[in-house]
Amino acid sequence: MCHVPVPETESQRYKARRGHPGRWALNHAIAQKQSGLDVEVVSLAHMAKQDFDCEIDGMPVHFLRTFHPWRDVTFYAIDQIRLAQFARRFRPDIIHAHGTEDAFALGAIRSGIPFCVTAQGLLTEIFRRMDTHPNLHERCIRRCEQYAWKRVKYGICKSRYVQEILQADYPHLDTTLIPNTYQAKLDPGDAASKDGAARGHTLAFVGTMDRRKGVHLIADAMTVVNREFPDVTLHIAGNKTNADARSAYEAEQIQRLQETLGDRLVLHGHLAPVQLFSVLDECAALLAPSLEEMFGNQLIEALMRGAHGIVADGTAMAENVRHFGNGTIVPQQNPAVLAEAICAVLRQPPVASQQEAARQSIRDYMSPAAVAEKHRALYERILMESRTGVR
Repeated sequence: MCHVPVPETESQRYKARRGHPGRWALNHAIAQKQSGLDVEVVSLAHMAKQDFDCEIDGMPVHFLRTFHPWRDVTFYAIDQIRLAQFARRFRPDIIHAHGTEDAFALGAIRSGIPFCVTAQGLLTEIFRRMDTHPNLHERCIRRCEQYAWKRVKYGICKSRYVQEILQADYPHLDTTLIPNTYQAKLDPGDAASKDGAARGHTLAFVGTMDRRKGVHLIADAMTVVNREFPDVTLHIAGNKTNADARSAYEAEQIQRLQETLGDRLVLHGHLAPVQLFSVLDECAALLAPSLEEMFGNQLIEALMRGAHGIVADGTAMAENVRHFGNGTIVPQQNPAVLAEAICAVLRQPPVASQQEAARQSIRDYMSPAAVAEKHRALYERILMESRTGVR
């Protein structure tokens, strides 16, 4: 049970909202299927006119429609019931739910089938770190999150950063560290990759343009970088293409960056993964000065495509840079140090050996096969403990 972006053809056919483009849970399922497990994916399609099935990269995906705009205020009552009933039709050995920010964990709990939950987007921690006042919808989602984790026994953490949070808040949890995997197409394999010098003075930001991602820090830093490198270009993937739909924060940061860079600010909107990989192939560095981050898929994508990662300390992305290399860690909320780190990479970009060393380290730790095997081992332990009554 997980979020899967609705393919464009199905979105048009069934009038479903496409939602967040992240497909890391689908990548897990595909890896597990390729390892020999029998996998079915159940997801939700908001505002779709009916339930529908489709196949994505060889994986069968079942989309259940949601049709009530205030789903979170009802604690996803209808969705969690429908997810549980639908899953029971398959008579699965185990359910793997991804995330507590929608109905997936609640559906797994309600199903009565042995299950585990992967942690992602922990709102309780985000609100702690961001020191913001949540609105009604965010408070309801946080309540769902807290309700769910109190009833989960087996939690999967993508990083030690997340594991430490969950162990502190929910000491009863049995946590296992398993990172995200990646789409197989992300790995260039033996194909030649541009080294840093061939990428010029080109940078990328990937993600939602909100304060948590530190876009304002990038806008501050680029005024300094632009003075030393007047040809510097910044690609942004994740902005809203409809200007009227942008938040005040996003609109302000885009305006600031345009004033500094002019037409050297390239706004792509949401890109399909393969399109994003092509953009990263041209970039010397990824800028990710997030105030809070629980894994950082965009960093893994950048490192696999040969870009240097510049990330903020105190996040899971800093943990990943320390693990994989080809990155720079800067202090939280310090645009002056961020600007200097960007300039340092543009002056001396990574060489091919650095790029490949980071790629190989990622392959060894979180390739689809490696992650699928870690999941299989956990599933077998859960089922064994369920049969023997271990608590």
